[in-house]
Amino acid sequence: MKDVLARVFEITRDSRDGILFLKEFQSIAKESFAIMYADSETIFESSEALFADLKILYQLDLFPLVVLENVSFQYLKAFFPLEQTTEDSKTSLGFSYQLVNRDESLHKEVSDCIQKKKIPILLWDESKEQLTRILGRSVSILKSSKVIFVSIDGPLRDPETGKVVSILQTLDEEVDRKNTDLFSDLEPVKNFAVTESQKEFVGVAKDLVLGSSDPKFNIVLTSPFTLLTELFTVKGSGTLVKKKNKIERHASTETVAIERVFDLIEDSFGKKLKTHFRSTRFDILFLEENYRACAWLNQTEYGYLLSKFAVNGFLRGAGVGRDIWDLILLHCRPLFWRSKPENTINKWYTSVADGVFKDSDWYYYWLGQSVDVIPKLITILKNEPEDFEVKQSL
Repeated sequence: MKDVLARVFEITRDSRDGILFLKEFQSIAKESFAIMYADSETIFESSEALFADLKILYQLDLFPLVVLENVSFQYLKAFFPLEQTTEDSKTSLGFSYQLVNRDESLHKEVSDCIQKKKIPILLWDESKEQLTRILGRSVSILKSSKVIFVSIDGPLRDPETGKVVSILQTLDEEVDRKNTDLFSDLEPVKNFAVTESQKEFVGVAKDLVLGSSDPKFNIVLTSPFTLLTELFTVKGSGTLVKKKNKIERHASTETVAIERVFDLIEDSFGKKLKTHFRSTRFDILFLEENYRACAWLNQTEYGYLLSKFAVNGFLRGAGVGRDIWDLILLHCRPLFWRSKPENTINKWYTSVADGVFKDSDWYYYWLGQSVDVIPKLITILKNEPEDFEVKQSL
């Protein structure tokens, strides 16, 4: 296992978040881990890369349900020695597999397959069933929150900058679907130079995300060469489509379960809060409805002090932090805050702040402030007490 993890961290260059994601994946039912689809072109051109990553997932005891077209499977049988005469036989794929029958109980078939340490493969016939239907049915039966759409064309990219479009979201309010496009965030895709595979992904993503009642459900488009980076890093490697996070605004501790908020902050920072902070109060708290992210702010004569900005580790990279930040910019300016030098979010803070001052203890940031008050802001931040126990992790 250590050798496999070392390989994952070598590929992703991220050991801390890699362990976090692995623990999260291993905490859910094995059959619910993920559903993966790769089109025939991807299999024809890059099956070795894809199956190399599948082998690593297999060695980590992670078994996605792999959906393949019939023609893809026939190709694999022709170019790989797939026949397995015994349960322990080895193949050039690097892992054992088993076809599952869609006409039987899919949940039982997949569970039995995983119990025998085999990756389940479900064949799809385009002439008989839509891709959305087979993926949606699999999601429903296996209670999976993640679909991975693997394409040789890779994720969507901004036509002007060439950068990967990392997240697309639905609207957050409840509206009449007949009159309003809940997926308006995907409208820019119409202007992209997208391939047929990417267009197929957009259509499938709309149907699956809007049809899901699971707030955590998401579908991602990624390349067969970056599958592990997508799964085991916060930044990911693809285009993630999900429902917009629902963020609530609170002005009193009476409207929240405050101990859950403290637990979220401690989990996010990996440290125990000191007693004094637990007796403080916020003026504004932006809180994700399931207590997976928050921003704790206090009003001062110089604007708002951002005391805590916390996001559940597994949710980093899923857009919830950005959603909260957008609300902060809308309702809480001018703004100032501080961050420890070792905080990994500092690079992003620097990119969004108007300015930063650094010393050995803290980085001090401000936004929307006049130049003459900046020294006063730094003094206030320097004199703020340390809210966490020193060198104590959860």
